[in-house]
Amino acid sequence: MGLPAIADYPPGAQMPPRVLDDFEFVWMLSGRAQVTLDGDAVPLGPGQLLLVPPSLRHGFAWDTTGPCRHGYVHFVPRDVGGSPPATLQVRPMTDDDPLAGLCAYLLWLAGAAPDDWPRRMSEALAFMLSLFVSGPLPRPDAVDALAPALAAAVAELQRQWAQTPLRRVGVGELARLAHVSRGYLSRLFRAGFGLSAATALERARCSRAESLLLRTDLTVEAIAGQCGFADASHFSHRFASIHGASPRVYRAAGRASPSVLDDPGVRRLSHLLWGENAPVPGGARTGDRRRRWP
Repeated sequence: MGLPAIADYPPGAQMPPRVLDDFEFVWMLSGRAQVTLDGDAVPLGPGQLLLVPPSLRHGFAWDTTGPCRHGYVHFVPRDVGGSPPATLQVRPMTDDDPLAGLCAYLLWLAGAAPDDWPRRMSEALAFMLSLFVSGPLPRPDAVDALAPALAAAVAELQRQWAQTPLRRVGVGELARLAHVSRGYLSRLFRAGFGLSAATALERARCSRAESLLLRTDLTVEAIAGQCGFADASHFSHRFASIHGASPRVYRAAGRASPSVLDDPGVRRLSHLLWGENAPVPGGARTGDRRRRWP
């Protein structure tokens, strides 16, 4: 069992194909990468945990747009008292499971090195592997497994929209960051959310605008800025085309107003991006979870 460690890579770095003689867990801390296999590539981004088995020829291609950092640990079956799978596996790490915390704990053990660190590390790895392979792990209805490239795109949106104001993210930019073509990403969005990528992204921003219209006294101009629209005029035009009413009329109608979250695809994407209890722009909590935030 090797000590867990952190590796940093400059933009565009590549690891040539290699074959391990043990198992390796890899988790991205920042940036993105592709795990390269024979004629194939698996996107890897923050929030994903990768298990690489021995005897698998593979390499890594790191993001060309910025530096990357990942954590990793090597082990053999006798270290964990289990039988890891013999194929490459990727699992999402969510706020509802302990996988990310276990990764952080392993790195802490490596740095703190308490007297009994080998035992504690073996126990943590055994639990982590058991959860990774057979669970049980929480699987809310809205968080079914996504295709790897779609998961990478959603993770990028989570990163970019973690703070306000929301920046308008174009489909082309998102496709580039997910290492797929624009058309392929839109097909993945249709398969995962029932909407084109452009429509899904705009309606996700509109869901935030709805919340601000109904729960704050921010001006329409301020809400336009918070939700990534060019100006109040552009926001009003796009909002009215979707809702059939201007933002001011929508606000006046109150809770009776229809929501873009009534569409299951928008609701699922919104849940993946912000979750039930995520803070809305302006610092308020969503409060009423029955409809606005699934």
